[in-house]
Amino acid sequence: MARTISSRLFLACALLFCSFGFAQAPKITKVDPPNWWANFPHSPMLMITGENLSNAKVSLAYPHLKVGKAESSADGHYVFVALEEQGAKAGTAHFKLQTSGGSADFDFALKERAPLAGRALGVDKSDVIYLIMPDRFADGDTSNDDPPNARGHFNRNEQHAYHGGDLKGVSDHLDYLHDLGITTLWLTPWWKNDGNSADYHGYHVTDFYGVEDHFGTMKDVQDLVAAAHKKGMKVLIDYVVNHTGPNNAWANDPPTPTWLHGTVQHHPTPLYNFWPLVDPHATAAERAPVLEGWFVDKLPDLNVNDPKLAEYLTDNALWWMEVAGLDGFRLDTFPYSSRSFWSKWHEALFSVYPKTFTIGEVSDGDPAVVSFFQGGRKQYDGIDSGVSSVFDFPMYYAIRDVVMKGGEAKKLGEVLAHDALYPDAKDLITFIGNHDKNRVMGEEAATVQKLNAAASLLVTLRGIPEIYSGDEIAMPGGDDPDNRRDFPGGFPGDAKNAFVESGRTAEQQEAFAHLQKLLRLRREHQALQGGEETDLLATAANFAFLRASGNDRVLVVLNSAATEQTVKIPTEATPLANAHGLTALDNGMQSEVANGSVSVKVAPMTVGIYQVN
Repeated sequence: MARTISSRLFLACALLFCSFGFAQAPKITKVDPPNWWANFPHSPMLMITGENLSNAKVSLAYPHLKVGKAESSADGHYVFVALEEQGAKAGTAHFKLQTSGGSADFDFALKERAPLAGRALGVDKSDVIYLIMPDRFADGDTSNDDPPNARGHFNRNEQHAYHGGDLKGVSDHLDYLHDLGITTLWLTPWWKNDGNSADYHGYHVTDFYGVEDHFGTMKDVQDLVAAAHKKGMKVLIDYVVNHTGPNNAWANDPPTPTWLHGTVQHHPTPLYNFWPLVDPHATAAERAPVLEGWFVDKLPDLNVNDPKLAEYLTDNALWWMEVAGLDGFRLDTFPYSSRSFWSKWHEALFSVYPKTFTIGEVSDGDPAVVSFFQGGRKQYDGIDSGVSSVFDFPMYYAIRDVVMKGGEAKKLGEVLAHDALYPDAKDLITFIGNHDKNRVMGEEAATVQKLNAAASLLVTLRGIPEIYSGDEIAMPGGDDPDNRRDFPGGFPGDAKNAFVESGRTAEQQEAFAHLQKLLRLRREHQALQGGEETDLLATAANFAFLRASGNDRVLVVLNSAATEQTVKIPTEATPLANAHGLTALDNGMQSEVANGSVSVKVAPMTVGIYQVN
């Protein structure tokens, strides 16, 4: 009998021990966002990452800061906590997380907000944007070329490897950019990436709140933005929410069942075609591959319609605006995320930073497609995406075709004829090159003369121009990754330094001086900023248009022919009707106003720019 009692007691103790053994103590490895601000207009949701977090209860004692509902993931790796802040003072809040296995504490800082003046300025029609890929621009801190947390991925001799460029390198060359005439910097993502060589571009994020070790630290981000603002320049963050890097922990351990579209093993095949989204008669089945497909079959596709992910990304955007003092966003792969998400995301952003500016990447050459995504009005789906503007890919293709490939000049007018599709075509971001396309000077028949003609059109046409780093010095380069060469002079050991005139070749200086002059003209003439555009002539070899703002009128004439031409423009019933003379501003030759027309001589493959008197 005693032996039976002992056996039963042993079994009970064993079961009790096993029960406690499975309820292990909670462990917290990360809290997103890492901090917030007192009296901020938006209360965040905390996402706590760790182990043994099932059925967690979260509490704190901090005046005017409350914990709302706490929800744990099924595997106990995540806890979502809604915070409610109303009038709390800056300080450190002490949180306690309790599970059946024990407790874990963490501190969360509420910081004082900096004054809004001088930051979150957005972009306007007077601006000129300069696109920088930090890894290929300048190495300002060689100590992070091969950082301890990501050894072995630095090699300037490999195209798919880190070359050493960083945030300090950008800061070190703000004078160069300011002297060129740049007012706004767009940097490709500085977020923490997978850490392998192929991620030098920054688009394979693994930590939405981290800074890539190869590029520097959060202080480097803040120092760059502060230095840019001191020079009257603005900074845009390149924001990627369609997908993450393939080695993001979420790929195999998503925080919610609907955090991703599919799994690593089973996911939708992508469709790189936006028409199903634009077409009001398309089916949900046709739209699904566009919105849910995994890029290149390996980048985990984020389901931004998941409410918790949507809140996570909204909080993250607000956090970056506040922590770095940014001025706006370039929104990567914009159409591949749902319009309903973007609408709510923008509503939250603009409620805190009303002057900020967002630019959506809609990579398509059809104005009917691109215009559909610009914000400012509801579409057939009843949704206004909210995005401030989009890149003008149709004009990019038109300029490249006309100037670099021998296409007819009237194609420029054909693109401009669709401007009524946009809420405001003057807000479009125009460009002739970016980090995803072959360089202007990488075209088969490229010359500096053609590059300068393309730059003249870019700077004088309606829209806000964007310059790809290196195009101002006629940098060559084919398709990706050859279009991402290092900027000469930005790295230790470079034989030439194109950041200074004495280090440029004659060809580089010709391109630089021409663009610099164009940007000066744009600053000096309101007509070239937000002025109305009237297209006056479009033929196979010539395209002429007028930009006007009040009494400031600028006439622009392209001659894409191989010979000098006299271009005759009728003035009757046009804004040129009362013109009595022209003053050459750039590439001006003989001109005459007489007998109901304006006649100008224009050199081969040249854009003449004139002040209308």
